[in-house]
Order: sequence, then C-alpha cells, then structure tokens
Amino acid sequence: MGKALPITFAVAVGIAGLAAVWYPGLSANPGPLGFRLDDAWIQLIYGRGLLENGYLAYNEGIPSTGCTSPLWAIVLAALHGLLGDGASPDRIVGAVVLTGAVLHLAGVAVATDLTHRVTRSNFAAVAAGGLVALATPLAAASFSGMEVALTGTLLLLGVRGLVSRAWLQGGTALALAGLARPESAGVTLVLSAAVVLALTRKGADRESPLSPLVKILGPSVLVGAAYIGYDLWASGSPLPATFYAKTSGGILYLPGRLATALVRMLPGIPPFGAGLGWLALVGFAWAGRSRDALAKNLLPLLGGAAFLLANLLVLNPGDPPAFYHLRYILPAVPLLLVALAIGAHAIGVRLGGPAALAPLAALVALSLVGALLTARSVSRHHHNDVRNINEVQRRMGEWLAVNVRPGTWIAASDAGAVRYFSNLPTIDVIGLNTPEMLEHDEAFVRAHPVEVAVLMPSWFNALDADQLQVSFQARTENYTVTSNPKMAVQAVVRARDGEGSGPVRARFTGFH
Repeated sequence: MGKALPITFAVAVGIAGLAAVWYPGLSANPGPLGFRLDDAWIQLIYGRGLLENGYLAYNEGIPSTGCTSPLWAIVLAALHGLLGDGASPDRIVGAVVLTGAVLHLAGVAVATDLTHRVTRSNFAAVAAGGLVALATPLAAASFSGMEVALTGTLLLLGVRGLVSRAWLQGGTALALAGLARPESAGVTLVLSAAVVLALTRKGADRESPLSPLVKILGPSVLVGAAYIGYDLWASGSPLPATFYAKTSGGILYLPGRLATALVRMLPGIPPFGAGLGWLALVGFAWAGRSRDALAKNLLPLLGGAAFLLANLLVLNPGDPPAFYHLRYILPAVPLLLVALAIGAHAIGVRLGGPAALAPLAALVALSLVGALLTARSVSRHHHNDVRNINEVQRRMGEWLAVNVRPGTWIAASDAGAVRYFSNLPTIDVIGLNTPEMLEHDEAFVRAHPVEVAVLMPSWFNALDADQLQVSFQARTENYTVTSNPKMAVQAVVRARDGEGSGPVRARFTGFH
C-alpha cells in the first residue's frame, strides 16, 4: 500500500471531523454566517484594502501595519477579487470558511505524508493524519476566518521539506509560514540549527551544512527584509503596530505562560486532554541512533515546540478559555500531533511482536474518545461566538452605514466589523490599525475629529460624560467570546446636541 490510501483515509476522517464541529452547534447562531472574532473582520478589511489599493490598508489610501498575517490578507484579497465587488458579506464569509476548511484538510494530508516519510509506516501515517483530523478545536479554528489552518499547513510543509532534504522547498514553506504568522521565524531558526547539527558529524560522506543552511534561511531572510521594509515605509517602525500594542513580558514570564498553555489550553485538544497523549514522547528515547535519524524524528517536535515558545514569549494568554488566545498557539498543534505519532510508533517498534501497533492504537483511541466528548461543545461555542460578534460588532457597523454620512471619520475600540460594514474611515483607538494612537499623537487626533465613537463601556470610562450622549447600543446574551460578560455591550457615543459648531474634546480612562 503506497501513501495515497493513507492520505485519502486521513482526509476522509478530516472531513468527518469538520462536519462534527460545524453541524451539532448550528442552533446557537440562528442569524447569518460570520466569524467568532472581530479580528477576522479586520483581516477581511486588509484583504479588501490590498485589492483596492495595492498595499495593506485599513483606511482607504493609507498604508497600515496592523495586519500580522500578510499572507492571509493576500488570500482574502484573492477571494474578494474572485467574488467581485457586488458579493454580499455572507458570500464572502462562506468563501473564507470554505477556504479555511480546505487548508485544514491539506494540513491533515501533509501530516500523513510527513509521518510516512519519517517512519515509513502506513499505520503511523494514518494515525498522525487522524490525530490532526480529530483535534476538534483545531478543526473549528478553520472556520474562524483567521490564519490558523494556513500557518499550520505551511509549517508542516516546511518540516516535510527538511525531512526529505529538499532544503529550498522546506525553507520556502517556512518563509511563507512566517508571512502567515511571525512566530514561525522562531521555527525556522530552531530547525536550521537542528539541520546544521545533523550535517556536521565528521565523515567524508557528510553533506556540508552551508548550502542547506542558505537554502533554508535564504527565503526567510528575503521575506523578512521585505516585511520590515514595508513596515518602515508605512509607519516608520520596523515591526507591525500589533507587536507594539500586544507584546508584553519576556523570558522571565515564559515558564508561567508555558504552564498556562500546557495545563489550561492544550488539554482541550484531543489527545492532550487526558494527559496520557504526552506519554508518546517517551518513544523519542528510541527514535533513532544516528544523528541523521534522530534529527529527522525530532524535527516535527522541535518545530511545534519552537512555535509554541515563540508565541508565549511575546504574548500573554490572559484568558486561556477564550478562542482569542487559543488561536495563537494552535498552529503548533499539527506538528506536535505528528511528533506524538512518531513517538508512539517508536515505542511500538521497541515493543515488537503483537504489541507493536498498540501504542499508536491507544493514541488514536484517546483522540477519538476526546473528539466524541468535545465536538458538540466546541461546535456550540464556535457558533455562539459568531452570534455574539454578529449581534454587537456587525450590528454596530450596519447601523453606522445607515445613520452616518459616508466619508465621516469614526472611532472604535473593536475596529473590525464596525469598519467593514460601515465602510467609514475609522480610528482604531487601541492603536492596532492606526498606530498614531499608540504614540499619543496629538496632531493626528486633532486632524481627525470623529463624529461618533463605538466603545465598550467595560473598557472605557468617560470623564466628560456630560458632553456626550449614547445614540445606539448593542447587546448580546450568553456572551462566550471572552470570559468577561461585560464585553457583551457596546455603545455609539457622540457629542450632545447644542454644544456649538466646534468639536468637543472628550477624555476617557480605561484601556490605556
């Protein structure tokens, strides 16, 4: 049996897994299709802006550095272009959801193929693909409108290239992964070091590490230089505005954040839930005796761990149960699951005889049971999050489109669906998409007086409330997007009538 049958079988399981996290919870969102994070609408804004302007733009004609995943923005721009200007938001959302599902299935296929290249075992290959397919939160993330499936699949492709000694192919996939999520740069550095160590053993038959190193790192250097060049051109800073707005902590915070990820986040993903799945890593003690074999077996584990640590180094998972934080570490999961399959296979080889397949079978059984136990709740959580975002952020954007003159500047704390549906030029008061707000640029604020502000009362307290009035308010029940139920309410605020012809200066405390 070649690789085609294992891949076909694993993809079939993947389709079943996608169905299992889509259909059971549909009743939680009786309204239109949508996304479970407002960030997904921000990504769509950049995709639409890229198509219209030729560069990443949050507001028409103004380059911005708020997009942390330029490659995903390119994909979304292509979808906007294919569907045309008259495409409804629901058609756009449907195309994005379908694209994410296809990318997830591609990840299942690549995980299967990668594991076969490492183990030469069809059963291990099917098991690895099945683990990725049965990881219910990972499958649900493919519907989220975010870059999770794209990044995870590119990381798998990069490791597959290195395992096969197709250095340039692997390096190119890793460079594209860095364009999908910047943490992938850490994966490239760690895997490059692993390859160099594997190739530097003495012996006339050993390959010089210089050429592979150039082929692996070269594409990432070129992509990184272009990325930094764009950021400098657009904002004068070498890194995206999101880095300066969201990054916190450092190496001293890493142990606590890693503990949070291992104890409160990954256990929601089969087969990590029972804790038994991690036992498969014991197999790496017997995974290979030669440096070559050891490196080949370890590359998926090293890649997954590198992405996880790189993310936790810069981002604090402050709300572990929320998908908002889980999605940041999910791209590491396919590589970690492949590593579990390789480790279980190595244990089986060590056992030999009738017990050879037992470790892999037990690992798959853990995943299957975990998927059966979590699919319905994961599905319901996904669709309920979508309803929450539709009933607040999307509703706000649609109200503004009807009640505010085109071209009027507005301000928003959640600046995705509000901007996308209103199509009004928007100041992101958090500073992710208008970095001038991060810099407290007084000239920028004075040059862009806004007619309305869309704010979360839980985040902002108006010190000059007597000068303001609430024109509209949106609320959603059973709020699950985050663990803070107060974030279920947002309000459209504007200056009170009769304050004169000039602008009103209103002060707020809260988020900043």
